[in-house]
Amino acid sequence: MNEEKMRILKLLEEKKISSAEAMELLEALGKPEPAERKGRLLRIRVYEAGSAEPKVNVNVPLGWAKFMAPFIEGKIKAKLADKGYDVDLAKIQEAIDSQEPMKIVDVQDGGDKVEIFIE
Repeated sequence: MNEEKMRILKLLEEKKISSAEAMELLEALGKPEPAERKGRLLRIRVYEAGSAEPKVNVNVPLGWAKFMAPFIEGKIKAKLADKGYDVDLAKIQEAIDSQEPMKIVDVQDGGDKVEIFIE
């Protein structure tokens, strides 16, 4: 058990706080900070073979990404399918909706590389 929880339980034991206050404090400790929990940007990086710098470097606020996704989803899926990639865009949309920092796509094609992630 971590130190903060032990202090709260000790305060409760000493009757310095009520059980309701202790419960509130314990629940607050269990919640991650909003800045830690939520990503703020959808980042897209495209690297050409042999290049350390991305040829394409796009940063989109998640609010815009959520708004624009339905409008561009069909075009992206068709272009990827033409190149032989079967990408489940619904999974990408779920990741954007969750706003959890994560890598969504990491594709290497020969020396070229595409990364899409939430940060």
